[in-house]
Amino acid sequence: MSSLQARSPYSPQELAQLYPSRLELRQVQVIFRHGERTPVSPRLQNAGVPPFWPYCHAATRFTAAVLRTDGWDKLAFQRRLETFGKNGEAVLASLGKTVDGVCLPGELTDRGRETTFALGARLRNLYVDKLAFLPKELPGPDEYYLRATPIVRALESLQQVFSGLYPAHLRDVNAVPIIHTRSPHEENLFPNDANCRRFNQLARAFAALAAEKHNGSPEMQYLQSKIGKWMPEGQNVAVNGHPRLSGLMDSINATLAHGEKTRLPAEFYDPDVRRIMNDINVDEWYRGYSQSSEYRRLGVGSLLNDVKDRAIGVIQSGAPKFSLMGCHDTTIAGLLATLGAFDQQWPPFTSSIAVETFRLKNHKAGIFDRLIGKKIEDGWFVRLRYNDTPVIVKGCKQPGKHLEEDESFCTMTAFKEIVEKIAPANWTQECMANMDKPGIPPVEELD
Repeated sequence: MSSLQARSPYSPQELAQLYPSRLELRQVQVIFRHGERTPVSPRLQNAGVPPFWPYCHAATRFTAAVLRTDGWDKLAFQRRLETFGKNGEAVLASLGKTVDGVCLPGELTDRGRETTFALGARLRNLYVDKLAFLPKELPGPDEYYLRATPIVRALESLQQVFSGLYPAHLRDVNAVPIIHTRSPHEENLFPNDANCRRFNQLARAFAALAAEKHNGSPEMQYLQSKIGKWMPEGQNVAVNGHPRLSGLMDSINATLAHGEKTRLPAEFYDPDVRRIMNDINVDEWYRGYSQSSEYRRLGVGSLLNDVKDRAIGVIQSGAPKFSLMGCHDTTIAGLLATLGAFDQQWPPFTSSIAVETFRLKNHKAGIFDRLIGKKIEDGWFVRLRYNDTPVIVKGCKQPGKHLEEDESFCTMTAFKEIVEKIAPANWTQECMANMDKPGIPPVEELD
């Protein structure tokens, strides 16, 4: 799937069902994929896709912080891309005569900025206008948490979503938002195969399994018959081809999200081509989450633990009221697959998971309750909404682990137990463990 087809706002009847009067919303954490972007590398130029796309007009209005001898200043500047000419000379990158607003590979486009801002506006409509959960104007910095991966498109998407939720006129000009980030080797907002050797080893094993399973299949032969003529000389369409099948799907999705100037031939958009690509790529990238506890733990366990800690923190009034986290498709699918709630469809651009924390109204836990064994999280619930639709966490389906009339509301105790089974004790150390065990690990299905 390419761009997200956002649903219309909830009706009053839907709101009443989604937010029961007996529950009080206390926190929301929104984890979202960045908006539409260019392909992460130029591909399929022989099929008519230009290497440079003219959809990044933010490049005409950049600013930089400049330190003068007497203090800080701002430098407004415009970026133009250079590339090699036919004879190796330096020339401006362009599409036709267009040289301004030309994108880098993998860059958030104007369309991506529009859809992420729209996501922020939808969040405002729900949590500010409809539910009156968040204040109309941006609250103090202790009330919210912003974070993005070090990848620029995720940071820019976060800025767009935040601005849609709280436009400039609703923010104090003197209150500068704090955006958290991590160095790449400690990043847990996506499955970090580049900096976790064991996860990389497992991911390669599952990729090899997918290639063995699918490369000779009738489905792959169908792909070859439809688009094989555009593969580089000597290459067939394959999971591990050059480009990889996932790279082909990336280019198809990116072209679908943008204008006619950067479209592929019609064969690439054949419904069966897109369906087969989705199914095979999902199998390659996300099978590991359903089969291996180690894969789940190293891929998204640390992030889930952070989410759980913030949800628990709100019980003790020590956690922000809302969080926004800019991330990637592998984050969204990895989280859903780990919790047994994945629909086997590659997450579209700007997909989001809202993790909502609720408390039973009039529920109070006193000292006596704790003396008789009641837990601090009794009377608290967690629910996930994926692209505005509630999903059911597999481990919460059993009686006693969810709100009586709605399986989508996990008890906080059940959610805590599920996450603590997945969370690594020491992610850095576990990333170096079991390197002497190549291949697919024993199957450990989700609880």
